[in-house]
Amino acid sequence: MSEVTRTVIVPSVRLSERKLAVFKELEELYRQVLIELVDHGFRNNIDSFTRLKSDKYRELRRRFQQLPSHYIYTACQDASTRIKSFNKLRKRGLAKSEKPEVKKVSIWLDDHLWRVKNLMSIEIATHNGWVTIELEPHKQYWRYINSGWVLRTQSKIKIDYRRKRLLVYFMFVKAVDVDENGVKHVISVDVNENNVTVKVLDRVFILETGVKRFTIGYARYREVVQGVKGNGYVCRAVHGRERKRKKDTRLKIANIVANTARKLNAVVILEKLPKQCPRNMIKDVRDPVLRHRIYQAGFRGVIKAIEEKCLERRVPVVKVDPRNTSSICPFCGSKLMRGNAPRQLKCPKCGFKAGRDVVAVLNLERKYLTSEGCVPFTPMPSEPTLEVAALPMKEWVRRKSLGETLKNPKMKGMTV
Repeated sequence: MSEVTRTVIVPSVRLSERKLAVFKELEELYRQVLIELVDHGFRNNIDSFTRLKSDKYRELRRRFQQLPSHYIYTACQDASTRIKSFNKLRKRGLAKSEKPEVKKVSIWLDDHLWRVKNLMSIEIATHNGWVTIELEPHKQYWRYINSGWVLRTQSKIKIDYRRKRLLVYFMFVKAVDVDENGVKHVISVDVNENNVTVKVLDRVFILETGVKRFTIGYARYREVVQGVKGNGYVCRAVHGRERKRKKDTRLKIANIVANTARKLNAVVILEKLPKQCPRNMIKDVRDPVLRHRIYQAGFRGVIKAIEEKCLERRVPVVKVDPRNTSSICPFCGSKLMRGNAPRQLKCPKCGFKAGRDVVAVLNLERKYLTSEGCVPFTPMPSEPTLEVAALPMKEWVRRKSLGETLKNPKMKGMTV
């Protein structure tokens, strides 16, 4: 039995001046508590929630008597998380300061600090008593409410000063039971910078994502904008649009893979990439543009999105070692050589020819089947019949599964 967690951000209606003033004061009190906890924990090398609470709870409770006591508990949890995150970054040499700094604050809430009044409003405990907050629910919120997800007791709130409202971070959880025993097919997925290759039955789909193109485009646009004084807000807005666009592409890829696997009752095979995957890939790369592209490709992010969507739809997922998946022949195991085209490979022993992406998905499937004690592939026929289709985004992005893409008359396949 596995558990899937989702966070849904729901805005409140525009707050009155009195309510806005209350939450501004609450945020400032919480910030003071959090700064003191972070400084104490980092100075004394403490990153444990229980130790922070043991050391500082009584003192902070005595000094901030107007604040509900459970805000001290949640601030200890918040501080512990920040210290652990900073220590990890410092260990990897990625910390940008000498100690953790509290810049942006989201107020953590537990089950004693908030409660659901109805599906359209909640109540939050503050230093001025309980305050009712009316919500503006959206379609995503109602989808989780009405589809078997359970609302957790932990939550967060953040003040949106520009629109004078609260952003409420609801956490939903769902128990999922995934059974690998009844699977009938295998779907292997290879993630690349500019495409995601998926093998379904005897067809290989190369789904172009365009990440390379708009990564370079946004980077060049930011270089131009940063040269103009006072354009910091524009740069942040451009960076936000880039993140949203990549997230949208990841989720659409994840949906199409998960839906296809569920319809075929298949297991999804993914690459087991290390945490330091981008750093390992760029350690010998000197071109700054290529280094930036590799960092921004988000290989692990795509794999994580596919894994979460499959788990949500009760589709089994298996991760295999991606080593040598793009360099050995999937039929005879020989070392592949470069072909005539840039990404074309050829086996000198059996004569198999295919692109690197096709070879990768075949080898991923081969590794999984071999680990399960199955015969991965029959000997390669003299005329391979594997269909390969390279699809631009407009051909697949609005499809819910690859089964619908097969029915699209505009799609042209090719054999390898």
